[in-house]
Amino acid sequence: MSTVRRAAATATDLACRAAGRRQVVRAARFVLWRARLDVPNDLRTNGESSLQRWVVNLSPPGQEIHVIDVGANVGRWSVAMLGAARESGRSGDLRMHVFEPSAYTFGCLAATLHGQKVKLQRMAMSDGSGSSLLHVVAPAAGTNSLHAPHGVSSGVLTEEVTTTTLSSYAEQAGLDQLALVKIDTEGHDLAVLRGARHLFAEQRISVAQFEYNHRWIYARSYLRDAFELLEPLGYRVGKLTPAGVEFYPSWDAELETFVEGNYVACRQAIAEQLPSVRWWKPAGP
Repeated sequence: MSTVRRAAATATDLACRAAGRRQVVRAARFVLWRARLDVPNDLRTNGESSLQRWVVNLSPPGQEIHVIDVGANVGRWSVAMLGAARESGRSGDLRMHVFEPSAYTFGCLAATLHGQKVKLQRMAMSDGSGSSLLHVVAPAAGTNSLHAPHGVSSGVLTEEVTTTTLSSYAEQAGLDQLALVKIDTEGHDLAVLRGARHLFAEQRISVAQFEYNHRWIYARSYLRDAFELLEPLGYRVGKLTPAGVEFYPSWDAELETFVEGNYVACRQAIAEQLPSVRWWKPAGP
């Protein structure tokens, strides 16, 4: 052990005895997450709003901007997307397709987006078409999921919902190119990505944003699975941060933290135009 590490170990042991291990762990976790750019999941400050503006500005003038919001909940992200288009003078070009499976939440969503030019769909996206059970933790909760929550046995209701795939919907709606697909499905995100494999294979999605968190564990999914799906199809994958996208050369075990955040998959040409930040880990073994 080096002198620096020995001193750090001694200081940590003293801090644990003085303040308690819980406080030291919480402080160390805060520092680690801050250094890794794992920030609170607020679309106004975590890079999501910036990505919306970047996508709008990268879209050629006069071209329709097709955006799909998968797992819209009560519509905060959709409202922000509409605002980004309006601020850029592109409201007339934006074509929004918004999905939310829960009956109660869909009612809230419809009220939020009343009067807006959006296509609302009460269904869930997945890797196949049919039906599934949505686990409703609470009305309009952001944690309602197609995967049963861990450690919550009482108060969780289920609701049968219709499922489809992004590829199927795009074909039925006649969508040739999608500027941005946002996915926030509380652990079901990988299945949604797999349901869009045909679109990714044909490079018909410019940018996909998907949420990654501990609920991926309930789905038995890993971030590695997303890399293995998307990279062979010509997409770069990175984490969305307030300063830009932290693109990675490939999957790395250091990334498998299950800490909540949003990841971006985009075509190489788009990746070269997006603001980016360097990964903290140096290249090589």
